[in-house]
Amino acid sequence: MDSARSGCKMKEVEMLTPSRDLTLSTSWPVLKALTRSLFREIGILRGSEVLLRSNTVGMLFDKPKWHPEHFEFSNRREESAFKELFDILAPTIVLYNDLKKHFGGYLADEITANMAFPLQLALYPQFGWIPDDPADIDQWRQCTADAWGSGAWEFKEWVSEDDTEYRMRFTKCAPVMILKAYGMHAYAENICMTDHVVMDCLVPEVIFSRTCAIGVGDPYCDHTVRLPVSDEDTKKEEDYADCNKARFGGREAVRHWEEVYKRSGKFM
Repeated sequence: MDSARSGCKMKEVEMLTPSRDLTLSTSWPVLKALTRSLFREIGILRGSEVLLRSNTVGMLFDKPKWHPEHFEFSNRREESAFKELFDILAPTIVLYNDLKKHFGGYLADEITANMAFPLQLALYPQFGWIPDDPADIDQWRQCTADAWGSGAWEFKEWVSEDDTEYRMRFTKCAPVMILKAYGMHAYAENICMTDHVVMDCLVPEVIFSRTCAIGVGDPYCDHTVRLPVSDEDTKKEEDYADCNKARFGGREAVRHWEEVYKRSGKFM
């Protein structure tokens, strides 16, 4: 691990003990975002038809089966965490398969890639990753443990000696790995990109960057959160390097949703 932007050395640290259990659910904001985004993509009549069909006949007869052989688990806790997330994601996989059946693979990928941003932005508050004091690296570490310490994610962490930079390297990300294993590659690529939107809009006082992401086919995700070391130290285009690897305009979608927030003060 090279030096921080400040010039100080990075040191590896152990994950803090989670202070809460992360329980993700298909909440009303998520359902609303799904419905609105689907209607925007294919129209209200077709969208209503797809939603009705996928949530009734689809879930009864076409619900995907759990295939643990698609993954390599370190222990039973990790397998259980993956299975729990698979159960939450199953209706989304059914919806995708229905779209693919009626629109073909390319359009189904494009439709769901565009839906990924509003759905993930609606889900984001459940993670609670943003600390009360964004300048406190220890709070970022605690939020990381709370959001991703359930066993469904595998990562290492580094902190600069002057506490101005915090890096994470994720080698397992259950939701992204599940979505890719069940064919939703474009959707998986784009849900990760919402991190840039949330960070740029809600905590502009820190700089978030990422060059690699599991969703776009890289072997790991390299999150970096750092405090500016000078007035000239701002987020640059290279900090969005992972976005340029996502299909269907990942970088442009980040710009779009940041503009939505700038104009309305919310993501929907």
